[in-house]
Amino acid sequence: METQIDIRHNIKCCYKLSESDVDVFLKILEVRRPITSQELSKMLKVSKTTVDGSLKRLVDIGLAIRKKSENGKIGRPTYIYYLPLGIEEKIESDLKKCADQMLNTKV
Repeated sequence: METQIDIRHNIKCCYKLSESDVDVFLKILEVRRPITSQELSKMLKVSKTTVDGSLKRLVDIGLAIRKKSENGKIGRPTYIYYLPLGIEEKIESDLKKCADQMLNTKV
């Protein structure tokens, strides 16, 4: 049985993410609802700049989706982030591929 530490490490290695990236991803997975970078920043007790960088990487590799919020405010748009449908299956499949590649690589 994998521990939380193993899962964090495996996700970090497979997707080449930083600790902050993994923290942001796991927090979105935990809350299970669309969330803003400001909310994540407060929850994780890190700067919004750190969260924004992690969210950009997660969106770029397909582990998160970014959507413009429909809040009707004037000024800079607010974005919400959420996980794609079937994210657990995607991660499981990607981790298996990553492990297979590592096992089949000759050193």
